[in-house]
Amino acid sequence: MSPSPPARPLYLSIDGIDPVFGLLHMPAYGPGHEIAVLICPPFGWEESCSYRSRRDWAEHLAGAGHPTLRIDLPGSGDSGGSPEDQGRVAARTGAICAAAGWLSATTGGRRVAAIGIGLGGLLACHAIGEGAPIDEIVLWAVPSRGRTFVRELRAFGRMEASKSTGRDGAAFQLPDGWTGAGGFVLSAETTLALEGLDVATLEIPDGQLHRALLFERDGIGVDERLRRQLEGTGAAVTVLPGRGYSEMMGVPHEARSPIGVFAQTQAWLDESSTSAGTASPEVDPRGLPARPQRAVEEHNVIELDVAGVRIRETPLAIEQPFGRLFGVLAEPVVTPALDLGAVLLNAGAHRRIGQNRMWVEAARRWAARGVPTLRLDLEGIGDADGDVARFSNMRELYTPALVDQVLAALDALDARNLGPSYVLAGLCSGAYWSFHAALRDERVRAAFMLNPQSLFWDSSLPTARVLRRGSRSKVLRGEVPLARLAALAYGVPAMVARRARTRWRARHAGDELDRALDRLRDTGKHLRFMFSGLEPLYEELELEGRMQRMDRWPNVGFDFIPGQDHLLRPLEAQRFAHEALDRALEEELRRVADENGFHSPQNGVYRARLSVRPGT
Repeated sequence: MSPSPPARPLYLSIDGIDPVFGLLHMPAYGPGHEIAVLICPPFGWEESCSYRSRRDWAEHLAGAGHPTLRIDLPGSGDSGGSPEDQGRVAARTGAICAAAGWLSATTGGRRVAAIGIGLGGLLACHAIGEGAPIDEIVLWAVPSRGRTFVRELRAFGRMEASKSTGRDGAAFQLPDGWTGAGGFVLSAETTLALEGLDVATLEIPDGQLHRALLFERDGIGVDERLRRQLEGTGAAVTVLPGRGYSEMMGVPHEARSPIGVFAQTQAWLDESSTSAGTASPEVDPRGLPARPQRAVEEHNVIELDVAGVRIRETPLAIEQPFGRLFGVLAEPVVTPALDLGAVLLNAGAHRRIGQNRMWVEAARRWAARGVPTLRLDLEGIGDADGDVARFSNMRELYTPALVDQVLAALDALDARNLGPSYVLAGLCSGAYWSFHAALRDERVRAAFMLNPQSLFWDSSLPTARVLRRGSRSKVLRGEVPLARLAALAYGVPAMVARRARTRWRARHAGDELDRALDRLRDTGKHLRFMFSGLEPLYEELELEGRMQRMDRWPNVGFDFIPGQDHLLRPLEAQRFAHEALDRALEEELRRVADENGFHSPQNGVYRARLSVRPGT
C-alpha cells in the first residue's frame, strides 16, 4: 500500500443544488483500481466525531489504489446552504447522485462504490433508487426507515434537553416540528421528509446494484429489513462484524479509527470482478441504459450570497515543518477597506466548522460585513496533517507550538494582503490559543474567547477542580462508598501536600494572569470573555477576587451565555453566542474606523441570516 498524496479540496457546482465541498484522495500513481469510492457522512454529532476517521479511511483506500471522494452534504460542513433551507433531503440525495457520476467520469473509475454511515447510508440507498451510478455499497449503522433515525435523534435530544436549561430554569425548546441532538438540528420540513424515507419504496432495477456490504455495529446486528430489501434487488449481500463504531464516535480528541473495518472493506472491494467494460454515453458500465445526470462542474473556489452580499470561499493549505495546516477563507468579492481580518479556532479536536457549523455561519456573515475570515484546522485536527491521538492527553491542546501555528496562519493571510490587524475567536482550547496569540503578536488586536478552560495550563488543574467542585458535595450527599472514604482517609497526608502545591500553583498562575492582562491593557488589546453557566474558569476568577478588580482592566469585557453547556449545544446558546460575537466584532470595527479616520457603517453583522434562529 503506497502513501497517497495530499487530498485535493474542491467544490462541485451542481445544477439546482447548493455547492458541495469535497476532498479527493488520489492514489500515488494514478487510479490503480477500477473501483472509485464515495464516502457519504452521517449526521450531526456523529459526523463531527467521525470526521478524522473518515479522512483516515479515504487515505487507506487511496493508498490501496482507489480514488476516494469525501463530501459534505448541502447545508452541512463547508458546503453551501443552510440546515433551515427547504428541500434538504432532496438536495442531499441529489448531491450524492451527482458526486458519484462526477467521480466516475473524473477518475476513470469504471464503477463507484459508496460508503454510507448512518443517515448518509440511507440517503445513498435512495440516491441509487434515483439512478445514482453506484454499483456497490458499504453500509454501517444504517436504518431501513428514516423514521427510525428521527426517533433515535429525538430520544437523544430529550436526554440533552433535560440537562440544558436557561437562566429561568426552563428547558431550551426547539421550534415546533424541529428535531436535534448534539447541537445539530433538522428543520420541521426536513424531519417530515426524512420520516418518509423507506428502502421498501425504492425502485432499483435488477442488476443496478451489484453488491452490498453491511457492517454490524459493535455486536448489534444489521437492520434485517434493509438486508432483505437489498437482496431483493439481486445484489449479493455480505454481513460482517463491524467493531470500533463506538470508538469512532467518541469525542474528537478521543475518537479512534476502526482500522479493522478499513481492512475488511478493502478485502471486500478486492473481491470484485474486474471484467466491467468501458462506459459509453448511452450505456453505463453495468450494461443498463444510462439515466440523465445533473450537470456538474468542479471549482477551486465558490461564491455565495449572504444577505444579498457576494462572498468567496477558498480552501487554504499552510505549509509547516510537520506537514500542512488546513483552512477555508471567506472574504468579500469586493475588496474590503476595513484593514481587519479574523481567524476562528477549533474547540479541542473539533474541526474548523465549529459546533453546528457556528464558525461556517460566522465566517460567511463576517465576510459579508467586509472582514476576511479564516476558519482553521491546527495540527492533527480536521484536515490538517499530524497525529490526533496525542490529544487524548489534554495538556497537548495547551502547548506553545499550537500558538505558533496560529501565528503562521496570520503570516499566510498577510501574504494575501489581508489584515494588517486581526481578531481571533475560539471556543475552549481555541480561546486559549487566541489569548496567547494576542500576548505574543502585535497583529492581534482582539481576542473573543468562549468558555476557555484555562488561560495558563497546569497539569494539576483538572484534579484541583475535581477536589473543589466534586468530592465535597458527593460526600455530603452520601454518594461516596465507605470503602472509598476509607481510602481517601488513608491518603489524607498526600492529599494535603497535593493541595498545598495546587494552592501555590494557583497563586502563581494568578500572578501570571494579572501580568498578562496588564500587558494586554498597556498594548491596547481588547479581550471579550463569553461564559456559559458553571464554567470553572469564571468561578475561579470570582473566587480569586479578580472579577471585583476588573476596573483595573478596562479593555476586558464579559458576556454570559444561557445554559450550562460547555460546547454550546443548545440552539439558544448558539444564537446568543452569535449575537455576542457580532457585537464584539462591531466594536472592533468602530475602533479600526476611528484609528484610520473613516466612518464604519452601522449595519450590524448579525442582521445577516443565521443557519438557525429558533423562535424567529
